[in-house]
Amino acid sequence: MTSLSDYLDLTVEQARSQWGQILARKPKKRQDPYTPVEAILCYGLFYVVDPHRHGGSSRKRMPPIVHELARLFVRPPGSLTNKMMNLDGSWAHAPKHEWQFFIEMVRGGDQFPQLYQRVLLSARDMGIGPADLPDFVPAEGDFDLLGQGELSGRTLETVVAVQAASHRLREMAGEHETTRLVEQSVRLGQHRFARSVLANYDHTCAFCGFSPRSLPRHRLLAASHIKPWADCDDQERLDVQNGVAACGVHDAAFDTGLITINGGLGVHKARILQLSVKQDPGADNYFEAMMRAEIVLPAEAIRPGEPYLVWHQQRIYKG
Repeated sequence: MTSLSDYLDLTVEQARSQWGQILARKPKKRQDPYTPVEAILCYGLFYVVDPHRHGGSSRKRMPPIVHELARLFVRPPGSLTNKMMNLDGSWAHAPKHEWQFFIEMVRGGDQFPQLYQRVLLSARDMGIGPADLPDFVPAEGDFDLLGQGELSGRTLETVVAVQAASHRLREMAGEHETTRLVEQSVRLGQHRFARSVLANYDHTCAFCGFSPRSLPRHRLLAASHIKPWADCDDQERLDVQNGVAACGVHDAAFDTGLITINGGLGVHKARILQLSVKQDPGADNYFEAMMRAEIVLPAEAIRPGEPYLVWHQQRIYKG
């Protein structure tokens, strides 16, 4: 029987042996139990996939990485998202060691990066190349979560407390551990939101076109909510239509209402910013010469949602 130590204390030799078992699999009706290397990679999927969005008929629209791992594991794609919901404690039948593993990963440090690299390198030792197992966690080049600045303060505590109070693990895992699990789920959701928004804008500032694609680790672009995270419901917090990518200067100006976006995607400057452009050294560079009259949005991108733009114009913009 698999235990928590089989996940946390996985050795290179054990990982290679498990990959050997996976490579020898044949399709069959009854699935083999998940190995620790598969479960570790399913935890890694939380960085890029929301399992709660891909149940039932929507499984056909799952991200490509889920299908790629499913082929490698010789499992249906829905099996992987179900395993993810075992890990985060969403399913009532989840084995205890699985949600305990999620909680252990919440503790931070190098624990998950080391396990992930061990699983990945062991796969390479067994001849599994990037075409079959991409290095998918994370694309940004490190394991830090994106977009966490928006989550500070009492609003995060309130959201986590509300979700933890009704979580099915509360009685089994205890209040403290359940709170940690829920908070990590919220933080992973914000990370996925930030990744999706940056990708939607092709890693380009919507206001000036700055695009530091060769410097992904330096966080020169931010993915901000149009309607602030603190004022959103759970669905709005994860909606890519509620996001805009911006460099540091324009992100701050947008968040504080010095600029806004209208329904036609035009950019407007508040009167106090217009005065600053005339009076303050360098302001004309950022808000006149560099800033576009209309936001930079790739042709295939998802447009900002009208309700979010209206909310920003009415509640935040200082025009």
